[in-house]
Amino acid sequence: MRPRFAPLLLVVIVEGCAAATAIEGAAPKPPLPVADLLMVGFRGSQVADNEEVRTLVCGVKVGGLILFERDAATGQSRNIVSPEQVKQLTADLQALALQCAGRPLLIAADNEGGLVMRLSTRLGYLATPAPQELGDQGDVARTELEARRMGATLREAGINWNLAPVVDVAINPFNPAVVSLGRTFSSDPQQVIAQARAFIQGMHESGVLTSVKHFPGHGSSRTDSHHGFVDVTDTADLKVELEPYRALIEEGLVDSVMTAHVFNRGIDMALPATLSRYTIRRYLRGKLGYKGPVVSDDLLMGAIRQRYGVEEAAVLALQATVDVLLVSQNQGRYEKSAAERVVAAIRRAIKDGRLSPKAIQSALDRVQALRRRITP
Repeated sequence: MRPRFAPLLLVVIVEGCAAATAIEGAAPKPPLPVADLLMVGFRGSQVADNEEVRTLVCGVKVGGLILFERDAATGQSRNIVSPEQVKQLTADLQALALQCAGRPLLIAADNEGGLVMRLSTRLGYLATPAPQELGDQGDVARTELEARRMGATLREAGINWNLAPVVDVAINPFNPAVVSLGRTFSSDPQQVIAQARAFIQGMHESGVLTSVKHFPGHGSSRTDSHHGFVDVTDTADLKVELEPYRALIEEGLVDSVMTAHVFNRGIDMALPATLSRYTIRRYLRGKLGYKGPVVSDDLLMGAIRQRYGVEEAAVLALQATVDVLLVSQNQGRYEKSAAERVVAAIRRAIKDGRLSPKAIQSALDRVQALRRRITP
């Protein structure tokens, strides 16, 4: 007697074979555009005949570029020569990005005021007060006005992301990284909050994005993370240093947060803040409730490069839920093909399971949300 389920079995086999054939013939899923998470520095003041720029924007397809006035290795002009030149440079960069990647670039620079100004008086720009001067004066109306003026200058130059303000609390008056250079507003966290709020509002009025830095605080350190390992275990005061972040996040003013390369054994026994999931995921995103993009401080600074190297640091930072990897190529040592190497390291980490595609997609979503806020 012929089994009644034979026709059904035949159908299952045929449909299964058809499904397998369809899967085999399907187009492979495109790889995640991980280079969109990179913000990279380059040499040169124009796009024409600049193969490095074309490789970064069209070959690697990095999501952002950072501009500097001076080259740390040579002391010569780097990206910014004059107001007219930088305006043309950024316009050409954006045109190239739209042509090659179909989306605009995040173009960033550090313009805090005072000593840290890439659009400096040497190039014909107006002088800007240092954060310490503004904090000492305590006039938030003046701070907002100065930030609005600075933001308008940045906007005219084609810079859409200002890596400022510094919200480090000046705990150590002899701190060499930020305090002694006049980069901090005050030793009083409430004054820091008031000044940073005014600074951010002024920038927003001019259509420029900002980044509060350096999380979770660099104002207590005795050494500078540009040069090497920085341990703040015995000097940090998190109750005080986290106050500006907590307040500005609650007020919805934070476009992005930049990390510090400081090590605090009380938070993470092994890794500095930029690479620490306990610092970024547990404190910043967990305890402070921050949902937006996080950008690393430069992964070529001594505190990171000397111990980890840029490729391993990039993977660790992404594991910690950092979203934008800053590779300035302007710390005195030029890392050949750094962007390509970082992209390759991220892809390897996804393949071997160290990084999950879901986590990378979340980072890409946060970066895309920031990019959508660029004012045309």
